[in-house]
Amino acid sequence: MDGHGTPWAGGGTVTRPRLRGTRRCDVAVIGAGLTGLSTAIELLELDPDLRVMAVEADHVAAGASGRGTGLLGPRVGPPLTVARRRYGDDVARAAYLWSVSAVRHVLDLVSRHRIFCDLVPGSQLVVASDRKEAEAQRREADAARALRLPVALVEPSALPALAAGRPSGLRYDVAATLDPAALTTQLARLGEQRGLTVFERSRVRGIRRGLLTTVVTDDGEIVANHVVIAVNAYGAALGTSADVLGLRVQAGVTQKLPDEALTVLAGLRAEPLIGHGELSPYFRLTSDGRLVIGGGAVRRGPFGSLAPAPGRLRAAARELSPVLADVEIESAWAGPVAMTRDGLPVVGHHPDDPYVHRAGGCNGHGLAVSVYNGAQLARWIVGDDADEQRFALPWMRPKAPWIPHGKVMDRLLDRYLARLTATADQAQAPQRGRGPAPKAQGTRT
Repeated sequence: MDGHGTPWAGGGTVTRPRLRGTRRCDVAVIGAGLTGLSTAIELLELDPDLRVMAVEADHVAAGASGRGTGLLGPRVGPPLTVARRRYGDDVARAAYLWSVSAVRHVLDLVSRHRIFCDLVPGSQLVVASDRKEAEAQRREADAARALRLPVALVEPSALPALAAGRPSGLRYDVAATLDPAALTTQLARLGEQRGLTVFERSRVRGIRRGLLTTVVTDDGEIVANHVVIAVNAYGAALGTSADVLGLRVQAGVTQKLPDEALTVLAGLRAEPLIGHGELSPYFRLTSDGRLVIGGGAVRRGPFGSLAPAPGRLRAAARELSPVLADVEIESAWAGPVAMTRDGLPVVGHHPDDPYVHRAGGCNGHGLAVSVYNGAQLARWIVGDDADEQRFALPWMRPKAPWIPHGKVMDRLLDRYLARLTATADQAQAPQRGRGPAPKAQGTRT
């Protein structure tokens, strides 16, 4: 059981050089994940003459971009009911439609560049496990109807067999599943074909601002007109943000399933089953007949693995369907996610330097959001604002609300996460034989 392993092939291994000496470019991108690579590709499509370099501490797709569970779907920030109260109807509607556009952007990117990443278009079904969650879903559906958004409440009689016995569900169209590592590694190759230079094994140690900005690593530096910080959960470690909290969330994948189980679970290929609540399991099928399970244990900090907990994931699979009674977990791994206090991402310029840009804090919904945020940053850098939103979206900002740090706060957070996990386990226990008991809203990538 490999705490760092993933089930994704990732498109093969490419050896890239370490940054050595001094380099000069127009735009330096820190982070070779989905956000950083999407920024670079969009920049080179908008202006092929730009010199763009990306520097990565480990290797392409080493972080969340290669360890997600491959759920591509809409939604950004808090539920619609909360967004309407905080920001008003116009912004709440624009924000949701932006998230739909983010999904469509990824679908178009994959189609235009013929990226093989096991993409299966479909929908997502979020299911309630009790009356309280069902009532919350009805309020969410009412809000969607008031905002003229395509979010459908699914009554118990219309739920699929795998969700039988659940009080309700919410169906989100314009979604897909895919192999996130394959998408990320192929974006790197696509960028390199257009002139992008990617340096791996080159951890950034500092950023010097001046007339030009210098990105400093152990063995070299890049002097650039613009710098894009696209490190998501690793922002605090880089010293560039105190408003993003990195967490490690566990997921796993089963062995290849027998034909009987695949027949029963076939619907999970195009419509993953996701829970409504905190830290609850969610499920999708891969093209080679394995079940991906998210919503395992969660720990503070983006670095390190989680102690393998196949028992929790295996129990979740068995509760999904009797055909999974003998299923085994082939691999479990930890994926880093970046959380903010208000549940919204951060996309903007440094408050004191308009030539330093950042995007991150996707709160676990980063597969579509991070790619689209990269495209937005690229348009800002080249001065192409034709695609600006009519309404100012609340995550287009230089920083998110500050998150307290320190030994005392870290201990309190550790206790909270342990209690949250224990509570989720207790809530899951009565669900035996009824299907999945739902997962944390912020960790479905």
